[in-house]
Amino acid sequence: MTEMELPVGLTTLHLSRKSTYLLILAVALAGLGGYSYVQQGQAVNDAVTVQATVDNAHVERIDSRRSIDYEPEIEYTYRYRGETYTSDQVFPGPTIRTYSDRSKAESIVRSYEPGTTVQAYVRPSAPGNAFLIRERTPWPTRALAIGGILLGIVVLAGLGEKRPGQYELRPECEVRSSPSQTWIRRNGEALRRLSKQALAVCFVAFWLSMVGLAFSILNLTSGTEGSVDTVQADLIGPIGLPLLAAAGFWIGMILSLCLYGVWSLSQYRQLRRRLHEPKPPSPFRHPSRLVSILGTDSDKLPEYGRRVRVTGWAFIIAAAMAAVIARLFYIAS
Repeated sequence: MTEMELPVGLTTLHLSRKSTYLLILAVALAGLGGYSYVQQGQAVNDAVTVQATVDNAHVERIDSRRSIDYEPEIEYTYRYRGETYTSDQVFPGPTIRTYSDRSKAESIVRSYEPGTTVQAYVRPSAPGNAFLIRERTPWPTRALAIGGILLGIVVLAGLGEKRPGQYELRPECEVRSSPSQTWIRRNGEALRRLSKQALAVCFVAFWLSMVGLAFSILNLTSGTEGSVDTVQADLIGPIGLPLLAAAGFWIGMILSLCLYGVWSLSQYRQLRRRLHEPKPPSPFRHPSRLVSILGTDSDKLPEYGRRVRVTGWAFIIAAAMAAVIARLFYIAS
């Protein structure tokens, strides 16, 4: 299957193999997120209060390849309509909630000492699935948001041109030179070299900082009975300095990508002057065209399409990296 056509209203979506897989993922995420959102809403709205006795409460550490998360584990017993039930559900709905910060999970567990009587919530239609905290978890809305974004990308790509960016260029000798050159154009080669060199240096330095951080954590915990979870990080200490260095080099990569994107955008404008008349709409002003070009393999694009693709990805990656570090600073604050 190289391409599939999907009728939507008065138009047709042209889906490649990659777009089809992305569409399936988007629908799955949106469906799971919507189901969990509805389930949590019904649990919060329909629940009645019962008295429960806490049997056990602790923080469960969840190790994965990418991160370490913490889940508040609380087991409790309660009676409802003459029946005795046991539950370990803290929040409503079918999904669990974890925290990247152990202290946040501990703050929840601290409120539920074993042997104490607490208030729990029960849905009459599902008496065996009680929960302790009557609020929604963020996962359903995040899944809906991610699924919606992916679905929007698929739709934009499907509505775009079948062969995006496939335009032949006129020879440079046939194009009238610009009466004035911008600073970026005059210093274009220096900007390109500087951006690439800065990106490479910051990339290597970032991972060296992460290696230094790992060694610092191992050295601090090797001679103590504590674990990594209890290590305190000072800004000028053996953990704080590598963290600050890594954050600085991460920002350096963002700035390098932006600098390269600015240079690449100036190159795109020069190539656009060489297009035959009438010129096609700019992909940077028509999202469907841009998404189609971004999803096309570089070897299938001519010079103009490759330049659009490289420019777009440079700014997108820079924006994604900026969002990551903004998220981390938000969590830390």
